[in-house]
Amino acid sequence: MAIDGKDFDEPYGLALSADAREIWWAPRCAGMIRSYTIDGAALRIGPALGTRPRRPGEPTPPVCAIGLPPRLADVARAIDSATTIRRTPANGVELSGGGRSLLLFSQ
Repeated sequence: MAIDGKDFDEPYGLALSADAREIWWAPRCAGMIRSYTIDGAALRIGPALGTRPRRPGEPTPPVCAIGLPPRLADVARAIDSATTIRRTPANGVELSGGGRSLLLFSQ
């Protein structure tokens, strides 16, 4: 993973999951869920289906009162800024836009 072109060099990992309509960090109750659509290289990010997005750094609901990884807010800001998506030569997926980028690899 890389955020804004810099390797994610932390003592912990961040695993994001995605399906055909959403990308999220588990547990989903933490609110780091975004919907998306892809049209060619164009990427459109929106709130989780049926909800309002949790702003980066906003506390989680009491039912999900957990500590959030420090860099999760950076990941959320990069996702929220993304307007394009591309496959990299190393088989990663890069989301970019608004001067931000997020490089993801499947595991």
